Amino acid sequence: MPQPQKHIDHDRLYTDVQYRYEYVSEFIGFSKKDQDLIHQSATVVAGLVPTIVDAVYDKLFNYDITWSHFAQDQDGLKIKDSKSKDTSNVTMKSEVITFRKTMLTKYLKKLVTSDWNLSYLKYLDWVGHIHTTTPMKKSSIDVEYIHCNALFGYLSGIVVAALQKTTEWDDTTRDSIIQAYVKFFWFQNDLFSKYYVKDRVLSDKEKAAVAAEEDAQKNEIRRELRSESLLNAVVGTAAGFALGAFLYKYLAL
Repeated sequence: MPQPQKHIDHDRLYTDVQYRYEYVSEFIGFSKKDQDLIHQSATVVAGLVPTIVDAVYDKLFNYDITWSHFAQDQDGLKIKDSKSKDTSNVTMKSEVITFRKTMLTKYLKKLVTSDWNLSYLKYLDWVGHIHTTTPMKKSSIDVEYIHCNALFGYLSGIVVAALQKTTEWDDTTRDSIIQAYVKFFWFQNDLFSKYYVKDRVLSDKEKAAVAAEEDAQKNEIRRELRSESLLNAVVGTAAGFALGAFLYKYLAL
């Protein structure tokens, strides 16, 4: 016997990220078990993060249209002569690439360690929001959705390929972990498309709430980076001081 049809509040899907998550996750079958499996994979994935991050930026470097975005001001990093969009001097060792790699590393580490609470959902929503040029967004970075979508397909593929090669788990557990990651990337992609696909027009009040959340998330990221910067300074390694100096520049913006 079919289950009773569930009512979904259309407008709330666009104003309540918790409600949107509950709907999409139920629809695609992303459950608490999947969240636990992703956390279970942390010890393995942590060792893969540097390789994954490098692979992502190697891929972005392959195309001038994707690499051109690194000549623009980033969310938290000003680029000299950003209006020219000249990437001739942007290399893998450039400050902007170091900055972006740091943020992607933090994103992947949060994925395997964060509790799936409202704070984390707002962070995932912010990640999608900062790449767009929606009217209520304050940062200037603008990445068209075609590139975001392509990158998610690539990122999902390399993560799955890396997990398939691990011998840490039995076949059943490994397959379940891979499925959990695939479903996660679909949900994160949804939070990107939310700001690109014009399903509905937000009211002024809703736009103000989104802008306020952007500020809150940016301040939270700065606090985390400040803590990491101080930790690196305490460690006292040359690499620690270099990263600390870099993060200090970001925190000062």
